Amino acid sequence: MNVFRQIQAQTLREQVADQIRTAIIEGRLKPNDHITEAALTKQLGVSRTPVREAFILLEREALVIAHPNRGCFVRAFNESDVEALFSMRTTLENFAAELNINRFQEGDYAELERLVEEQRQWVIARDFKRVRSTDMAFHQYLISSTGHPMLMRSWEEIVAQVAAVLYIRAEAIADYDEQLAMRDHGKIIEAYRSRSIDAVRAENRRINARVAGECMYAVTYLRK
Repeated sequence: MNVFRQIQAQTLREQVADQIRTAIIEGRLKPNDHITEAALTKQLGVSRTPVREAFILLEREALVIAHPNRGCFVRAFNESDVEALFSMRTTLENFAAELNINRFQEGDYAELERLVEEQRQWVIARDFKRVRSTDMAFHQYLISSTGHPMLMRSWEEIVAQVAAVLYIRAEAIADYDEQLAMRDHGKIIEAYRSRSIDAVRAENRRINARVAGECMYAVTYLRK
């Protein structure tokens, strides 16, 4: 007797949310763009219900803002938003370091170094979308390696916002030196290898402070 139905990998709501989220992160949807239900239902071939549910998910992720009687708009970040975002990223990455520092093995360092090399290859190929996604994968590995469910959940709440802000930086600073992130990642690996939690914390603070400054400049520049 069959009393259960097979679990689907993704609901329509999640698929719609994924497409909108990706469009925001990749800059195809810009800050303050109006996202209409009618346009999405037509382009995606779905009803209004999963679109409305997707908007709720994305509003929780702070990627869109819903205004009564006006509709849904892509969030525009300001300097305070950026400062709050990267101070939280620093806190989460430092907590991850406390959990990882004494249990990382050579396989972990090898994977992190592989991601740095992959990023280098994408820079050479000038595929900056993949450069940024590999950058995020490096930080994701550090968080996921902890196995700490609440830490990972907190990270998921900010990761899409970080990705969106990094795209804004790329748009505002056309000649941005993508080698900076690779050098930063190398310093993080060195700090982890030293088993010094103070060294890792110092690198996390330094890197996030610099990136926050770049992104604050970017959101100010694009507002002009």
